[in-house]
Amino acid sequence: MVLIEGPPEADGLVALAAEEEMRPPVALLGYVPAEPKIAAFWPFAVFSPEWQAIKFALKAGIPVRFCDLPAAHQLAMHDGAASEPRADPVAELADAAGYDDPERWWEDVVEHVGGPAVFDALAEAIGLLRVVGETGARDAIREAYMRKVLRTTVRDGYQRIAVVCGAWHVPALRDLPAAAADDRLLRGLPKVKAALTWVPWTYGRLAYASGYGAGIRSPGWYDHLFGCEGQPIERWLARAAAVLRAEGTGASPAHVIESVRLAEALAALRSRPLAGLEEVTEAARAVLCEGSDLLTDLIQRRLVVGERLGSVPATTPMMPLQRDLRDQQRRLRLRPQAAPRDIDLDLRKPNDLARSHLLHRLTLLGVDWGTPREGPPNIGTFRESWRLTWRPELDLAVIEAGMWGGTVAAAAAELARSRASGASGSASLEEMTALLERCLLADLGNALPAVLAAISERAALDTDVTRLMTALPALVRAARYGDVRGTDPARLTQVAVEMLTRICAGLPVAVASLDETAERTMRDRIDAVHSATGLLRDAPSRGRWLDALTVLARGGGAPPPDPPAGASPRAARPSSPGG
Repeated sequence: MVLIEGPPEADGLVALAAEEEMRPPVALLGYVPAEPKIAAFWPFAVFSPEWQAIKFALKAGIPVRFCDLPAAHQLAMHDGAASEPRADPVAELADAAGYDDPERWWEDVVEHVGGPAVFDALAEAIGLLRVVGETGARDAIREAYMRKVLRTTVRDGYQRIAVVCGAWHVPALRDLPAAAADDRLLRGLPKVKAALTWVPWTYGRLAYASGYGAGIRSPGWYDHLFGCEGQPIERWLARAAAVLRAEGTGASPAHVIESVRLAEALAALRSRPLAGLEEVTEAARAVLCEGSDLLTDLIQRRLVVGERLGSVPATTPMMPLQRDLRDQQRRLRLRPQAAPRDIDLDLRKPNDLARSHLLHRLTLLGVDWGTPREGPPNIGTFRESWRLTWRPELDLAVIEAGMWGGTVAAAAAELARSRASGASGSASLEEMTALLERCLLADLGNALPAVLAAISERAALDTDVTRLMTALPALVRAARYGDVRGTDPARLTQVAVEMLTRICAGLPVAVASLDETAERTMRDRIDAVHSATGLLRDAPSRGRWLDALTVLARGGGAPPPDPPAGASPRAARPSSPGG
């Protein structure tokens, strides 16, 4: 039997690790279905001991179980003991040995030496740290459960049992004390209903900088060492040179050769058995990058950390919304990637238009896979530009959005209707018109009636002309360009006309008794409404607006525009109401 440190609710997911489509880095995601924000990840890289143990056991036909405290308890302890910090024992051992970098100490003592004796010595050293230190309440509970699983495994008749876990837990699992003390620790633990699944992960999220507590500084480097078939230093520096050439920086084979020689010389001077990451980085900086910190950081980002995104098989348990998104990504040939990627969409092409709808729907749902590259989206153009970056936490955002519906379109429409139904509360008229634009961008025609009803209600009740003026331009744009995306603009035009009529009636009062700052703000609103009426396909409304401007011009209530450079104030004033 192989026991792995991880939540036992995932025992049924172990077999998926043997699927061809399962490519690390991946993570087990545990969450509370009733409140998906309460969640936890258990990441695995290809070089993770836990992952290799799982793969080996599946290939050899050996049963595998997870032995950590169940996710049902860990998630229930989310705000309490689960968040208590613990010192890094490897960092303490490295510091005692005179190293300022725990990963470098681990390379010298473990990776470059190996053998059972190393692990025996490591377990003994951890045992000493546990004596002088203190095991937190959460670790004590977890270890009690691990020992409970060990006792059960022995009772089931297994005699050769391998436990793959963090070094800190080894001394607590080597001996099995009486079960009574462990049972007392585990009695009465809080519990919630938990669900688990596999999700893609990234090396960037394994790095220390991401905030993942058990992360490592250089996952891309360790991936290279684990999978390299000989000459790891030569191959690494050749890859670094390829990264630089891809960015237009010259890096010849001669540069690579000299970098390898320098890395090996540095390792010899420092009495290291092999050149490590520190030596190859210094060699790359001096030779390949010619001392440039910018180019060294590029290698750090692309290679040392890495920008790889894992994948999970189609048979992985998923919520309906997750599966719909996955199917659309495949159909639209829009594969998620960890590295930022820019795309330009021509909305006259069906596939690009469908991509645009998907990205806008996800944005409305709070799944920020894509962000517009050129300021606020403009529904009056046939082109869009997006920057796409998939982050592991977006899987959790998709799960959370699943409460609104089983497909991306249905969920986005239901969310829009829900916001519209609450429009009489805190949502402003301007927010509702912005929601209307987003519904048009996302092609959520079945949500438009509810949003339009909310806009009509707010417009009828809102007595502040300035708020009506702020909201009108977005509504007119929606009415003008709705047909570009296949939306009937008639109802939008009707609401816009109603709003403009009220603006014209209340404008003379709104511009009275304004100070200089308020005058300039009002003039900007007037300019925006004037431009909007030019787009509105309703001649009587345009006429009413020009009549309102005439009243202002004759009464002197509206502030004049700033004169152009070199012109007199008199020349800058409009000679007619149309300006």
